[in-house]
Amino acid sequence: MMNRQALRKIILEKIQAPAIPNLVRTASDFGICPDSAQPQTAQLQGAIDELSRQGGGRLSLPAGVYHTGALRLKDGVELHLAEADTCLRFLTEDIDENYPIVLSHWEASPSYNYSALLYACDAHDIAVTGPGTLDGGADADHWWDWHHQVETSWSADKPDLQLAARRALRRMNRDGVPVEERIFGAGHYLRPNFVQFIRCERVLLQGVTLRNSPMWQLNPVFCKSVTVDGLTLSSHGANNDGCDPESCCGVWIKNCCFDTGDDCISLKSGRDRDGREANTPCEYVLIENNDFADGHGGIALGSEMSGGIRYVLASGNRFSSPHLTYALRLKTNAKRGGCVEQIMLCDSRMDHVHGAAVHGTMLYEDGRNGDNLPVFRDITIENITAQGGDYGIFLEAFPEVPITGLVLRHIRIEGARQTLRSMNWQDAVVEDVVINGQTFPRPGHVRILGVPRPGGTIGASAESCGGEERFSWLWETSADGTAWSPAGEGERFTVPSGASFVRLWAQDERGGREHSRPYRVQAGAASGAWEETKARLACRGLLGEADAFPPRAVITRCQLSRMLLPLTDPGRTGPVPADTADPAARAAAANGFFPLDSQSRFGPDRTMTRQEMATVAMEACGVNYRNASSTMPVCTDAADVANNYGTNVARALYFGFMELEGGAFHPLRTVTVEEAARMLERVADFAGL
Repeated sequence: MMNRQALRKIILEKIQAPAIPNLVRTASDFGICPDSAQPQTAQLQGAIDELSRQGGGRLSLPAGVYHTGALRLKDGVELHLAEADTCLRFLTEDIDENYPIVLSHWEASPSYNYSALLYACDAHDIAVTGPGTLDGGADADHWWDWHHQVETSWSADKPDLQLAARRALRRMNRDGVPVEERIFGAGHYLRPNFVQFIRCERVLLQGVTLRNSPMWQLNPVFCKSVTVDGLTLSSHGANNDGCDPESCCGVWIKNCCFDTGDDCISLKSGRDRDGREANTPCEYVLIENNDFADGHGGIALGSEMSGGIRYVLASGNRFSSPHLTYALRLKTNAKRGGCVEQIMLCDSRMDHVHGAAVHGTMLYEDGRNGDNLPVFRDITIENITAQGGDYGIFLEAFPEVPITGLVLRHIRIEGARQTLRSMNWQDAVVEDVVINGQTFPRPGHVRILGVPRPGGTIGASAESCGGEERFSWLWETSADGTAWSPAGEGERFTVPSGASFVRLWAQDERGGREHSRPYRVQAGAASGAWEETKARLACRGLLGEADAFPPRAVITRCQLSRMLLPLTDPGRTGPVPADTADPAARAAAANGFFPLDSQSRFGPDRTMTRQEMATVAMEACGVNYRNASSTMPVCTDAADVANNYGTNVARALYFGFMELEGGAFHPLRTVTVEEAARMLERVADFAGL
């Protein structure tokens, strides 16, 4: 990995300013009337066309509101919003008339769809500048109502007008349907992007404000030499990403303010087969001196990254909002393929995040359901401070493609609920990383393998984020779970008679130590599979009153809450149920394990379907994935799985929390006590209990 100075120099060598001639024309020169009640689309487009025919120049719009449909920038033209009160307000009526069908990219798949509000294709030397505003006109009744976003694990299952067309485009991508045959528009409800420039060179966007976008706000595609300077991007609809360079070479994003309904910046390079066949990475990207407020991810890489993302430097940025989910976000899956490499995030302050300072997963959306494994490698994160979050750092990969070349250095994170998740890191360099006062690398997920019984043998397990580690093990026993005495060393341990509790310490080669939770010694041998399951739960305190529940009885929410109680975070605050004072139910609601209805009712006697249980499992396992989408699991009855549960069903199957039966999931079948207990046993193993 090259150092940041060398990387910055190489990126800047790829970027040139557009060559705009000195000719300046104003709106009045073309009969364009500010504050007219009539649309000015024809006049504005005519002015752009004429300026381009003359060799290029600046079209300056003075203060006022200009109502317009889609506009297409042409070679050599700068659209200049000259005053703070200059506003291009895009029409939301007569969509078919005002937004013609053009070559587009929709979620990184090429197709023919409604034109972006501001569009360019195969143009060079173009710019949008000035202190004015581009207003897309989107709101709950215009554009945004075409899509229902499955935003969280317990989102309502509402109609999604764009879903059928989205799935059709995905099938066309998968099957290699020619782009000319991918025609959408009227009746398909695929929202256009706000600003989309395709195959353009030397592009500048400077100073303007974008607000109320139908979908992605700024999406340069296959462009070379793009500068985004001093923009304010403020739009909170579904999929309202801020700036999404796609398969671009040479991008400089600086001095911007992001306040978005999805990722603030998201680098992309094509989706699935389309992206692999185009084979054009997003590369040489410099992101510096930006402010990130609301959004799913501050700086995201993916998920549409099948062509690869490389040579990215993000430095000197500020992440300032408690509503920002992740500061740095990597997201992909096994349908994508592609490689994320040569990435550096450094010298940045994260005042508050509520998901994680750094979050990366290969289980986004389609998860492991595919045969094109992505790659994360040569990623450096250094000199950052952060506050808050469900996790400090969360990075996971598939075991077949572990993260390599990862460097975490000089990092300080405070106030995270959990410190670090390191799944399938290979030979990571972890130096001077302190999370919640704990120095890393250190042992993590320390747990006891097997059920402790008098005279029986149990084993030791722990993980480390610092590559291959050799741990030393110390066993302790206790009569009351409070006073502990050393009882043995080594990876295996025979439980002595008279011990009521056992605890395990793991120590790494640097002296870092961590212990397991206390395990209660169980009396007698199990007489069958159900008794063994109960013993494994009981030794970790996860059974409680379930010992009295008939195993084949249908489990209720309140009963399941009591089993889940040790997995809750007692420090979490959340909605209080109006219909139960049961402490376990209240803890489960506060931790988001179950939703409350519109009257704040928990429904303690309600039973659980299997698709609901999959979401409970994902909420309780300690690696909650925010911003769930409507991906369906691979099973014979996928059509019966509701959109709002699909992604978590797929993840619960991948992690082994639940299983298919003859290829079917049976999403609407109610869950028994025994089935819930077996699921909970697997969740506890996964969570390191």
